[in-house]
Amino acid sequence: MNIYIIVFILYLLFLIVIGFLASKGQEDTADDYYVAGRSMNKWVVAGTYGASFMSAGTFIGQIGANYAAGWSQIWNFNATILPMFILAAFFAKKFWRIGYYYGARSMPDLIALRYPSKFTRGFYSLLILMIYTVGMAAMYLGIFTVLSLVTDLSYMTCIIIGAVVVLLYSYSGGAKAVAWTDTACLILMIFAIVVSVSVALVKGGGFENLISAFGQASVPEGKPWAGGSELLSPTNSYFTLSMVISFFLVWTMGNLSQPHQMTRVYLAKDEKAAISGVALILIPNCIILIGGLIIGAYARVTYPNLEKIDYAFPTVVMGILPPLVAAIVLIGIIAAVMSTASTMLIISAQAAGYDIYKKLINQNASEKTVVKISRVTMIVCTVLSIIIAYFAQTVQGIFFLWSSAFAMMGAGVLPSLIGTFYWKRANSQACLASMIVGFGSTAAMYIFPSLKPLWAVHPILPGLILSVTAFILVALFTKKPDDDIIEMFFGEKLKDPSKRTKKAVRAVS
Repeated sequence: MNIYIIVFILYLLFLIVIGFLASKGQEDTADDYYVAGRSMNKWVVAGTYGASFMSAGTFIGQIGANYAAGWSQIWNFNATILPMFILAAFFAKKFWRIGYYYGARSMPDLIALRYPSKFTRGFYSLLILMIYTVGMAAMYLGIFTVLSLVTDLSYMTCIIIGAVVVLLYSYSGGAKAVAWTDTACLILMIFAIVVSVSVALVKGGGFENLISAFGQASVPEGKPWAGGSELLSPTNSYFTLSMVISFFLVWTMGNLSQPHQMTRVYLAKDEKAAISGVALILIPNCIILIGGLIIGAYARVTYPNLEKIDYAFPTVVMGILPPLVAAIVLIGIIAAVMSTASTMLIISAQAAGYDIYKKLINQNASEKTVVKISRVTMIVCTVLSIIIAYFAQTVQGIFFLWSSAFAMMGAGVLPSLIGTFYWKRANSQACLASMIVGFGSTAAMYIFPSLKPLWAVHPILPGLILSVTAFILVALFTKKPDDDIIEMFFGEKLKDPSKRTKKAVRAVS
């Protein structure tokens, strides 16, 4: 048994133990299982939010793109940082207050409070279930990409092992187990990047020498990659200005709309922990993403003829680090995969057990019954994700599905999410119209590319325009929301405590 297998097994056992410890003393209540009893401090909020943000795309897909296309990928870095800043500055405290004052536990909860409609909640919850089941399959493919380089484990063996371990610790401990394991995974990710970048810079002769060599790298015969000075250009023939704009919008709007990321603030013990947790992760995220640019450059200079660009980071790790350290660093990549998958799994379970069954089918269902249904959903979603991964045994195919779903979520949800807190006129009819138009039009352009306008590089652009247009027009031509909804989202409870205090003082005087 090689060192990579040993470290991998120890890591999986570690995750299962954390999940078991998190479940001790925990009751089968919705608050405990879905939002960890709203008890997490800022460090754990930062850990679970950051880890759910990082995925196979960050350590495999993104670094592979840096390897092939160069530093024009910096725009994807910006598109990842911007949503974190927006969430911390404009949404985190509002999300937390809605959860604290009105018991919101999920994104469908938030949408249903602001836009009361059983159909909208059901439609949104079903979309989350479908999109995240595909998303989990995409994540598990990342495990195979890493392990295939260092072990003889078959494709399906890697998929099944990863999926089953995620199921085991998520099933037992719920949101608390996911938050704890996410935080441990994030520490591993940071370690993986810092160690790899440090050694790559030393072996590459320092930053200036490495970048100079990167800017002179040629394009291997038969490869559709960027080369030479294009690798250091903000745009190039591989990643044009129109593509930059499109993908910037895809990842910015997609990340702002993802329930597995946005709802991490519900776990915070107070609003300070919610805001601080999201803000804290900006620094390690910058380290990871900038480190990815450097690793991509080193890989292109040192290993210019890789069979697959997805092998860039794992190949660097195995080439520059001692086996034991390399094994730990590779586990850091797998940690990114499993942390995102576990958050998707708990959100999917919540969508079925809580948002659909409890809220739409049987409002009198006990909390134990709701949690039991969620656990059954976890098993079903895990099996389905394994089946999807089996029938999509190419990374490109499954990641295409995931990026498509990501774009549909952005076009379908973002207008309603912004309107929730920042437009009083937004109403239920506008939300439903926007979701249907946004999801539907973006999906249609993926399925039938001829529907996409010639000026649009990515379906999310026309999809978002149609979604926003539908949202505004329907809101303007239908009845405004009831006063109690306006008070809930724009009244005293959603205002900053300092502003509420000043208003009270003025009223007394």
